[in-house]
Amino acid sequence: MLLIFGLALVLNVNAASAANVTADQIKPKVTAVNPANNSIILNSKPIKVTYSEPIKFGNRWIELKTSSGTVKPITTSIYNRTLTITPKTALAKGVSYKLIIHSNSVKDNSGNGAGAYITSFSVSKLTLTQVKDGLSRAQKFYNTYNRLPSYVSFGTTKMPITEFQKILASEGLKISTRTSSSASAAGTVTAYGWNSCSLGWYKTGGTFINYCPFCHSYGCLVYNPKHTYEGEWTCTKCDSDFCNCGRCKASGSQVYLTSAP
Repeated sequence: MLLIFGLALVLNVNAASAANVTADQIKPKVTAVNPANNSIILNSKPIKVTYSEPIKFGNRWIELKTSSGTVKPITTSIYNRTLTITPKTALAKGVSYKLIIHSNSVKDNSGNGAGAYITSFSVSKLTLTQVKDGLSRAQKFYNTYNRLPSYVSFGTTKMPITEFQKILASEGLKISTRTSSSASAAGTVTAYGWNSCSLGWYKTGGTFINYCPFCHSYGCLVYNPKHTYEGEWTCTKCDSDFCNCGRCKASGSQVYLTSAP
């Protein structure tokens, strides 16, 4: 009886050990990185890479390089699941950086090395004061025209709105683009016809919020009441006309109807 019990105990232990071996073959994976990949930050700061399980150092082959290939001196540390890479000197503004964590640089507590990981980010030339000023101007533009501007100007520099939004995101800021209750009540309008705003002749159209960006009225758009050949949207409140593509038909205008989300 003791022999049978001992054999059963050994089998159970072996089965548990086999299960542990299987689990221990799983390599740690990156679950988060700050700054986020392709983000734009305002100031130099440590880079934090979080893994799926607790880690420790492996071969420690970790590099931080500029876009031109210059290697930046760093220090590294680990706490639980997070690897922290700290530049020894402040990162220069207006420069892009690439962090390369080579294979087996870190490993889990069972010795499984993590795979290679690469992430990139840039440090903006702007200050926080400039960003907040740009946010204020972009928000005012959106509130006036109910659409985002194509770019935000800083002196003679025109920054694309997509790039500016990356900076806002890194600072926990954003342009409020919530659709108002009036817009929800007004609904949307849809039509297709010929482009007629001096950009060539081709079929175009779409679905827009029933809102005029000039007089800020909702529920006022009517399709082609003037019976033009190409078709157009007209505001019944202020008589503004818009091409099928949504652009105001006035010469040189950059005002558009708001595309429905």
